[in-house]
Amino acid sequence: MATAAEAQRVVAAAADFGPFDGRAWLNTAHQGPLPRTAVAESARAAALKAAPHRLADDDFTDVPERLRALLAELVGGAPEQIVLGNSTSHGLHLVADGLTWQDGDEVLVLDGDYPATILPWRRLADRGVRVRALRQEHGALSGAELAAAIGPRTRVLAVTWVDSFTGRALDLDELGAVCRRAGVLLVVNASQALGARPIDVAATPVDAVACCGYKWLCGPYGTGFCWLHPALLDQLRPRQAYWLAMHAGRGLDQMRDTTIRDNLGVHAFDVFCPASFGTTLPWIASLRLLLAAGVENIAAWDQQLVGRLLDGVDPGRYRLVSPAAGATRSTLVVLSLTDGSAASRHRELAGVGLDVACREGNLRLSPHLFNTPADIDRALAALHSTAMR
Repeated sequence: MATAAEAQRVVAAAADFGPFDGRAWLNTAHQGPLPRTAVAESARAAALKAAPHRLADDDFTDVPERLRALLAELVGGAPEQIVLGNSTSHGLHLVADGLTWQDGDEVLVLDGDYPATILPWRRLADRGVRVRALRQEHGALSGAELAAAIGPRTRVLAVTWVDSFTGRALDLDELGAVCRRAGVLLVVNASQALGARPIDVAATPVDAVACCGYKWLCGPYGTGFCWLHPALLDQLRPRQAYWLAMHAGRGLDQMRDTTIRDNLGVHAFDVFCPASFGTTLPWIASLRLLLAAGVENIAAWDQQLVGRLLDGVDPGRYRLVSPAAGATRSTLVVLSLTDGSAASRHRELAGVGLDVACREGNLRLSPHLFNTPADIDRALAALHSTAMR
């Protein structure tokens, strides 16, 4: 439970969102809204491009480094461990493509996991890499299940921290400890967690954390990053040679050097054009807002909203798919209708100004810091309205 002062920091941040045209946005797991400070930065980025004399040469390096520093603060890492991307997939692919593989190596994934977490590894089939999907017998993969599944050729465990379809959160500390003992890399898709759940990569035994910026981090679409453990970074071979990264440290008046440099660190893995002012500047504003509120405080606020929602759901009409309590509960509330009418109910909810998701035949509600108890009460009233049937 957040203290009054901690909750007030969230309320202050929430005041920068909206208006939502009279609607309740309960679909952050799909898209997080931009705060108004980020919208203003989007306009400023457009103004800079409209009058390019306002863009200094140094902006093309300084702006990405400001973003890198904020993302490092977010996860408890260092800027030299942060790769700037445009999605979760960018980070997952750079790990899959950057490792040196041998015929017979194995990657473990979870059966039914999000496609972005699985597909990069399936692309390695032509290098002889086997992908094996683990069934989660008790709702969430346990350390004991993982230890039993790891084989002599297992190199990587790739998982999604919070599952998009079930709302289930994994215990990264438990899984990471097993991976460390076995010499297996733990690669995490954190797109449905970061911003609503805190992480300290200095204390959590993970090797790579990839995340998009446009969900719980409330940035523009086409943003993302990847944190890399220094030991993993040393193992990765870049598959690209972006000219501006190779040019680092020299002015634009000296541009003909085509030497391949091997001392770029994370910069060798950045998405091309990492300044990308139209997305980078507003995301910087969003991250500053979230960090000022405190991710721990946001997590507590979000869990209060989730608890209010779960307390009010009628179990006679809805079966709860996502965890009801405990460490596996996230900010994704997944409901199955007992009469199987999720698609039609989804349309009805949208018609009365309630924006939720329909995924795999279920309704998914995902409140975040800008939502209020009144939004939850409004959603409950609509979910239980017989007039909508």
